[in-house]
Amino acid sequence: MKVRCSGDTPRCSNCQRRNRDCHYSTPKNSPPKTAATASSSQDGPAASDAAENSPDQHQSATSESQHDSPSNHDDPISTAAPLASSSSPSEEVTAFLVNQYFDRLYPLASYCFLHKATVIQRCRDKTIDRALKLAICAITAMYFPKNNDVPDPWAQEAERIILDRLESPSIFQLQASLLLIRYRAGVGQFPRAFIIAGLAARWALALRLNYEHSRLGPVAQEVRRRTFWSLYLLEDSFCVGLKEFELFDPDTIHLQLPCEDVDFHQERPVSTGYLQPGKGLEPEVLGSRAAFVRLAFIRRGIMRLNRRVFLKEVNLSELFISMEKFQNDLLRLRTRLAPADQYPPTNPEELHRPPQYAITHMSWHQCHCDLYRIFLTGYPESTPHAAVEGMAATDRALMKDKCLGHAEQIVKVLSDFVQHKDERDMLEFDAAVCAYHGARLILFGTYTGRDNTGLPMQMAINKAQLCLDVIARYFDFSAQLKAMRQELERVIQQHKSWLESADHRAVFTADPNPRPPPKLSKDAHIRQRLAIHSLLRQSDFVDDSRDAAPEPPAEPALSWTASTEEDQVQEPQAEWGAREPGFPAADPITDPYLLFGLPYGGSTFDINAWTCNPGTQEMSGYLGAFDEQYMY
Repeated sequence: MKVRCSGDTPRCSNCQRRNRDCHYSTPKNSPPKTAATASSSQDGPAASDAAENSPDQHQSATSESQHDSPSNHDDPISTAAPLASSSSPSEEVTAFLVNQYFDRLYPLASYCFLHKATVIQRCRDKTIDRALKLAICAITAMYFPKNNDVPDPWAQEAERIILDRLESPSIFQLQASLLLIRYRAGVGQFPRAFIIAGLAARWALALRLNYEHSRLGPVAQEVRRRTFWSLYLLEDSFCVGLKEFELFDPDTIHLQLPCEDVDFHQERPVSTGYLQPGKGLEPEVLGSRAAFVRLAFIRRGIMRLNRRVFLKEVNLSELFISMEKFQNDLLRLRTRLAPADQYPPTNPEELHRPPQYAITHMSWHQCHCDLYRIFLTGYPESTPHAAVEGMAATDRALMKDKCLGHAEQIVKVLSDFVQHKDERDMLEFDAAVCAYHGARLILFGTYTGRDNTGLPMQMAINKAQLCLDVIARYFDFSAQLKAMRQELERVIQQHKSWLESADHRAVFTADPNPRPPPKLSKDAHIRQRLAIHSLLRQSDFVDDSRDAAPEPPAEPALSWTASTEEDQVQEPQAEWGAREPGFPAADPITDPYLLFGLPYGGSTFDINAWTCNPGTQEMSGYLGAFDEQYMY
């Protein structure tokens, strides 16, 4: 090995930066490299990461390529070994997809971790990591299919390259895996996405991306920060508020929040603060990128509180203390936003706002919905416990008004975005989740209100339809959101049928795709309560522990037997007091004939049993099976 060589294969990254030829001799005892192996790293390890560039070197590259597009040269993949055309996009397709990625996906928090100038320059130089290039093309083609592009072989090839380097993590490998996880989730390969996410988290920690790296230049530092935070946000696709599935413990994150795009592109070092206040100096103004990450942190805390309330692990006093803390955190976050990032906008003439603006404010209002819906009597995700039901009616009415008011604001922000959007704008996955819950809350609030017929209900249906239209338009390709989209369609149709019926009689609408019984521990199923859009829930993993040992022989029947996990789940214990009178003995999670904890499905179901409106007629099958995981 030559002096000062980096050791990267097949060429040294130090020599590559200096445009010098670099070839290592093949050890006598090692087999020759296959063509496939050579081609798999042709574009990648040969190139140095932005973190390896000095600020001066990087500045020159940036100034030359800030607005360039990938040039139409021969595909570098074919220079090492000919591969099947399906395993790599053509030169023209690559150029189109890379441009589409930065023009349309880059503004979203999930995809903003690549530095445009660096990536485009490396595309021109043919030094971009091959797995990263394939992953960019695959995820972009999923969003914007062109002609007969088939991105799945590209994703498979990128994944093969990544797994071949399993024990040698790199920033390229992590960035490519982030895109592949989103791709696998989008096309319905949920178990694969879930498992790769765990690997990506281990790679990030192995690279110490949860710590600052002060010796790097501004761009390299921000690239690693954004890569880490994009992985942090990915966790919400699997579950929210479950410790056992956290990719990172917040206490182990010692990394600044992402900066604004203008600072990133102009290579300005700025202080953005940390995930948890108190770990460093806090800026006076919080950027929208940083605010969105911190909102995700607050929302996870709120969902953990929801879970503890459901399991009766929190008393009312502790609940109100926690609620006050979250309210203050959310208010403090909003007041620290820049004037240009406030909603409604301070300058009404600025009609078009970037997608991140709408998504941030939708998430802020969703945090409040999650916080106040605990007290929403009759709602599937409320807390059916005597302690909450025993609160004064005025207090519960206040909580309901707050929850429904924030749901209305979610739809208002979304409506403003739709009216003033640029046709090239895209939306973050979280926008679909917020729209879904906002629509359901508005329908529920109107239905249980005093005036639930005529114009008020029609307006509520129109707002819900707007949310559904947005989800269908921007996420029609997404297998992950398919069940959520179908559920919202079903709910809207039920309300339309109820409104159009002359006597408002119940309309029985069974779920055409009932969820099968859980194939995992029932204890875990009840404690976790996964969302309808959760990748973990849709992965449908099977616990095959029974195969680990033969089943014991059946014992003779006795006059009494101890209950087992399969037929009974012990009631959680806490200071909440006795269970509500009349609460059903059946499992409200898995029993398809329970609605809001009460039987439904026939003419005997009385809506008066769960609404706060005594005069309302029955409406069977309001939301299908009582599935408490809708919000989580």
